[in-house]
Order: sequence, then structure tokens, then C-alpha cells
Amino acid sequence: MTTVRILPTREEEAELLVLRAIAKVMDEAVTIPNTKLKVGLDAVFGLLPVVGDLGSAAIGSYILRAANRLGVPSVVIARMLFNLLIDAVLGFIPIVGDYLDILYKANAKNAALVVEAVENRQTAARASWLKLIGTFAAFLLIVGGSLVGTVFVVKWLWNAL
Repeated sequence: MTTVRILPTREEEAELLVLRAIAKVMDEAVTIPNTKLKVGLDAVFGLLPVVGDLGSAAIGSYILRAANRLGVPSVVIARMLFNLLIDAVLGFIPIVGDYLDILYKANAKNAALVVEAVENRQTAARASWLKLIGTFAAFLLIVGGSLVGTVFVVKWLWNAL
């Protein structure tokens, strides 16, 4: 059995070009000299507490809107929302969050998800379910571990006093 690939229309191709450009400007505009690390406006916005992260998320939401217009499956859009959530949560952590935000590159991930979903309409939804469940489970483990660790540290400090 072979998979029939449906080519994007001209309008879809133009929209994908815009999404790639947004992702590049937001996440990979400039390479830091002597490294392989690429940064974009998302990193600059992240330096502004709260407002910068919200502004960055607002720009990232354009990619979500475009995905909806392009008919991307709901599960892929859910993964994209989850990527934006992780990006926003990381950005709210002072200092370290800005560095993690640079490494995560939610806009580039979301643009790649849209391109993949438009170019491989048959398999995008199935693959996204598995990845979404795995990513969500890892996220819950990290958050749960952080909460448990915090409780133990507070309890240890309380007993030490």
C-alpha cells in the first residue's frame, strides 16, 4: 500500500512560506558567533518580564490561526498549543527561563508541524496523537517532580529550624 501525497495549493504554499518566515524571525534569525545557537526576536521579547512573553505568545498564535485556516487536524493544533504553553511557562522563569526559551524554539516547532500536516495529510494526525500523549506525560512528570521536590525541600527546611 502506498501513500498518496497531496500537494499544497498556491495559497497554501504562500501561507507556509509566511509561517516559515515568522518562525525564522522569532526563533532563528541570528546565529551567535562561535556557536551553533540561533536566536530571534522571541529571545529579545523574553527579556521583558511578562509583557515580552505574552507578546511572543501572541505572535506565535498567528501560526495557530494559519494552521486552522489550512485545515490542520485538531490534534496537531493541540500539540502546537502545548508547545506555546511550554514556551510561555519557560519564559516566566527569571533568567534561566530566557535561556531555556531560546533552546525550546516553539515557533519553529509549530511551523514545522503545520508544514508536515499540510504536506502529509494522511499521516500527520496519527503521528501527532502519539507525540502529544508522550510530551504531555513527560510534562506532567516534570511538573509533578518539581512539586514533590519543593514539598520535600520545604519540609526539610521546616524541620531544620
